[in-house]
Amino acid sequence: MATWKRDPVLRRRLSWLLAAIEVAAVTLNFYFVFAAYLRRVTLAVAPTLPSDRMLFVVVLVATGLCLVGVAVQGFLYVRGRAWARSAFLVENGVLIVLGFLWFVHSILGSGEPNIFSTWGGLLLPLVTLFPLLWPLMSFRPVAPAARGG
Repeated sequence: MATWKRDPVLRRRLSWLLAAIEVAAVTLNFYFVFAAYLRRVTLAVAPTLPSDRMLFVVVLVATGLCLVGVAVQGFLYVRGRAWARSAFLVENGVLIVLGFLWFVHSILGSGEPNIFSTWGGLLLPLVTLFPLLWPLMSFRPVAPAARGG
């Protein structure tokens, strides 16, 4: 049996580390993906109305709210709430898929992707979120015996 499975202090530290990394990764990816989709939607709805400054403020506010929500979710993940772990997995999957769709749309729209969609839509989610899927699926912050199950 691995040391982290037997040692509750190490297990707790690992869960805090995983939660902190997950909060940072989800927030960073949310910023880029939300900014791209918000820009696309506002240009489709009202091409002359929004200014870049207003869009930037909206993206920052939404990212701040995302950070607060994901940080609370990370705290609940460390406390052993099973739904928080499942929500992290769903969030990772959704952000990976939305980033990939953004990248594919960029390829199909102009023939070659722009650098922003390549980095923000394809590479960033694959480098930050995809590697976190396995630890989230396999690691539980609270041992099953401690949960009563």
